[in-house]
Amino acid sequence: MKFLSPLLLMKSIRFIIAPVAVLLSISTQSARADGPDGAKVYADNCAVCHQATGAGVPTAFPALMGAPIVAGDADTVVKILIIGPVKVLPPDSPKYSGQMPPLTLSDAKIAAVVTYIRSKFGNGAAAVDEDEVAKVRASLAQ
Repeated sequence: MKFLSPLLLMKSIRFIIAPVAVLLSISTQSARADGPDGAKVYADNCAVCHQATGAGVPTAFPALMGAPIVAGDADTVVKILIIGPVKVLPPDSPKYSGQMPPLTLSDAKIAAVVTYIRSKFGNGAAAVDEDEVAKVRASLAQ
């Protein structure tokens, strides 16, 4: 039985893995191109108060970076964006001088920005899709 040398084997694997990696990269990029860019939605709607770094402004706006609520239940974060934190968070939660209003964004933009916030500031928390946002929105309308 004839065996391939390790060097020849590595070269052969490269010809299989490289095209697969390119295809995966293209499919991921096209999926992102189809929907809103969460980083842009964040920059346009959230960064002024919560800062680009997610650090917030002490006593004025809460930090998102490392906040348990960001990495916790995604539906809670979605509700905060749709109806505002005052109606979602418990009365004994920390108070800030800045008041976040409900955001009038599409379900797609809310899903994108929540996914971005949870990924960037929630240490890799799970993504949120548009269908989940629509379900949360429908539950709030009842």
